[in-house]
Amino acid sequence: MQRDYRSWWTTFPAVTACFLERVQPDKAKDVIQTIWNVTEESDGEKYQYYYEFVELIADVSFRDNLQNFWKYQSDDTVKGIDLLQLAMSVHPEPTLEVLLSKNDYAVHWYQVMTEVGICQTFNSAYAQFQDVLQDSWRPQELLQCHYHSGQCFVRIDSKNKAVRYFIHSPYEIPTAISNPTGEVAPDVELIVDFKAVEIQASASVKHLRTEQRRCKYPDEWISDSIRAYSFSLCQMHCRSRMAVMFCGCRPYFHIKGGEDIILWVLKD
Repeated sequence: MQRDYRSWWTTFPAVTACFLERVQPDKAKDVIQTIWNVTEESDGEKYQYYYEFVELIADVSFRDNLQNFWKYQSDDTVKGIDLLQLAMSVHPEPTLEVLLSKNDYAVHWYQVMTEVGICQTFNSAYAQFQDVLQDSWRPQELLQCHYHSGQCFVRIDSKNKAVRYFIHSPYEIPTAISNPTGEVAPDVELIVDFKAVEIQASASVKHLRTEQRRCKYPDEWISDSIRAYSFSLCQMHCRSRMAVMFCGCRPYFHIKGGEDIILWVLKD
């Protein structure tokens, strides 16, 4: 038993924040005019049709609304579009301000594409597998707290935006089946307390076959594109592979998931 608790440190949880409204109207207006040459004044009905398409792309949910894409499957005007870029181009500007108990820690929000749409995350080691800017990914030192400290906190101000929060391990990601920690409307406060629990196993356990120990270590890669392991990463990878198997392409909300597979665009 380890008794040197005065030297114990624990990693602070990751925070993933998702705006409930993911379409900024003026950005959507510019996108619709640029791609389809339609304005609200020139053709109100067609403008609304494309606006709903933009909303569907930006508000995608693997669990809730994929069936709504059937409406557009035979429409040639929405084929061949980079759907990830479309979702990014209409997303509101990040407005989240963070106050930390650790004054010398600089918070960096990464924009990530999840199975429930575009979100922002910080203090996540596995955000790299959902980061929308893959070429510019730079790992950040994880925020840690002393075991005996009573002053370890993060306060997030979303200003005038309603936000859905997922608070999770830095070595996990939110997926379509993840339960959100809570939703916070403007002028509403959500307080969440956490208790750190650490479980250790003997080093000899790793020498057992996966079938024997019935678990995997984080450094036991899922694939060449996902060089890590977690339960949620494995789920995401399996769903991505199933999409490739049945549809021949990878959904645009799966940044990683397979090798030499094009991202999903609407096509024949």
